[in-house]
Amino acid sequence: MSVRIAVITPALPTRGAMLAECIAAVSAQTLQPVAHLIGIDHARAGTSAIRNILSISASRAYFAEYVALVDDDDLIHPNHLATLAAPAEHGADIVYSYCDVHGRDWNPNAPFDAERLRHENYIPTTVLIRGSLLERLSGWMSSAAVPHGWEDWDLWKRALDLGATFACVPEVTWTYRFHLGNKTIRGEQGAL
Repeated sequence: MSVRIAVITPALPTRGAMLAECIAAVSAQTLQPVAHLIGIDHARAGTSAIRNILSISASRAYFAEYVALVDDDDLIHPNHLATLAAPAEHGADIVYSYCDVHGRDWNPNAPFDAERLRHENYIPTTVLIRGSLLERLSGWMSSAAVPHGWEDWDLWKRALDLGATFACVPEVTWTYRFHLGNKTIRGEQGAL
């Protein structure tokens, strides 16, 4: 029996075409999620606020044990959820895989190393995370409240402090698309 997974996607209103591709990629999963929750940030509340709202809904309304994060500008391959579910079934709290990177000369793919993670943000946001861990961490902090605006890295470090278990699947299961509107490049308020 597989774990119950809900996919959450924070989205910007200016990225409708990318969001449509993201939705199609989630619909094509070999392991279907119990829900795909999408929050379009019309009010510019920020990615963290949208993720927090969606993750609470995933846990409470859909009884999802795990939340899979897929931003509107990323694409998951058909086996993405099934691949990440296997380590989750064995108790991992946070599971990530390798990715193809389009639009930038960068390679984030690396096996898990707790000490390295404390000093370098090498795990992209597209992970599977236990819902109860998110609750214990009180979700994501605002990007304005954390160094470099990397709320994902802040969450990983707080999870390490709580003793969370991380698992890396050294297999490419998604595509990280860099473009001029990336939050990574332009920051929270500059993302398009």
